[in-house]
Amino acid sequence: MDFIRILIIGAAAAILVILIAALISAFYHSQRNRARKKGRLSPRHELEAFLLDTNFRKNVFTRLYFPVLAEGTARTHHYQRVDEVVVTRGGVLVLTLFDKAGRIDNTRDDIWVQIKDDERFELESPVITENECKKAVSGVLKRAGYGKVPIYSTIVFAYDEAVPLAGYDNMVYMSELEKLIHDFKKSSKLGSIEQFYICRAIKSAGLTRDKIVKKKL
Repeated sequence: MDFIRILIIGAAAAILVILIAALISAFYHSQRNRARKKGRLSPRHELEAFLLDTNFRKNVFTRLYFPVLAEGTARTHHYQRVDEVVVTRGGVLVLTLFDKAGRIDNTRDDIWVQIKDDERFELESPVITENECKKAVSGVLKRAGYGKVPIYSTIVFAYDEAVPLAGYDNMVYMSELEKLIHDFKKSSKLGSIEQFYICRAIKSAGLTRDKIVKKKL
């Protein structure tokens, strides 16, 4: 009898915890949706909000720093910041956000020109950052034993401006991102167990900025 009573109490406590967690999550999402509708979210947080509102919430890793090893050694040369990593059934998708407003001309691979209010500003091309992010995540997965897992990368434009994309296939606008991820999810190359271990490897390797500063890495 005591065992049944303990079992009932335990089940009730578990249900209560789940209910409280669901209420907190619902409140958080409602507040974020309210902020989104009022235009208070930055493009970076808008991207994060979109990714975390999907069905693969546990498979999204936001603003992490991944170790990049010095060539030919096992020592960390530096840490590469990656905006977003999404683990889908189709493989690992590395996202680099480009949130500059105004018209952008990609004149060279290393330099782009931002045109805003009739002024021109030279910017480092996000293609460079995108390549470095992909290399960093790829290195982490190879060291964890997942070197054959497909890794894709793309630059996400926060604003639907007139950007000449000739020669660049791995770029999308924020408004096109949902279709891109949906297409990746349909391409079944990874099983759920493999997804779990890949996520664990990424989570173990990734560091936050605060942790890097605290440990003086």
